[in-house]
Amino acid sequence: MTDLLPTDPDCDPDHPKKTTFSDISSAAFNIKNGVFRTPCNKSANLSKMLNMDLFFKKEYLQVTGSFKERGARYALSRLTKEERERGVIAASAGNHALALSYHGQQLNIPVTVVMPVFAPLMKIGMCRSYGATVVLKGDNIGKAKEHAMKLVQEKNYKYINGYDAPDIIAGQGTIGLEILEQVWRHSCRNIPIFKRI
Repeated sequence: MTDLLPTDPDCDPDHPKKTTFSDISSAAFNIKNGVFRTPCNKSANLSKMLNMDLFFKKEYLQVTGSFKERGARYALSRLTKEERERGVIAASAGNHALALSYHGQQLNIPVTVVMPVFAPLMKIGMCRSYGATVVLKGDNIGKAKEHAMKLVQEKNYKYINGYDAPDIIAGQGTIGLEILEQVWRHSCRNIPIFKRI
């Protein structure tokens, strides 16, 4: 049955799309009034303990508490008029769903999120508080995505993949630009730390 479902054209492993520095620069300009420019502060204690300058980019200060807002905002801003009117859909257990829901509300774009049944109640409630339609389906993210793709087929929503879509990647990449501006004097090594279910 899954073979009959639409595929995600933005995430075709046989035809991957590149994300360039120019794409990230465009995203930074586009989202600058929609997300916070978060601080990147030196940790005195850890820097001393590790004998190096260690900085933390504080993306938890975004409205929904994660860097996912950057990609969501950029992806939503790039929709056509028709896609905006029809609305978007995503499968997510949390942060991508929250980011799309919040920025969908800000940009007046209908958002549907399909969340697996184990999604945290707080995140489900927050998505609803931002006006998103929340569908609880599946005992894993794969089953949630399968259901989301059925809804794409039925309702002609635009599916926004939270990981591999080029606009999502360009939006998330704006973190790197900010780090370069904020910590320019240092030899940087970026080590992203995040939780993935």
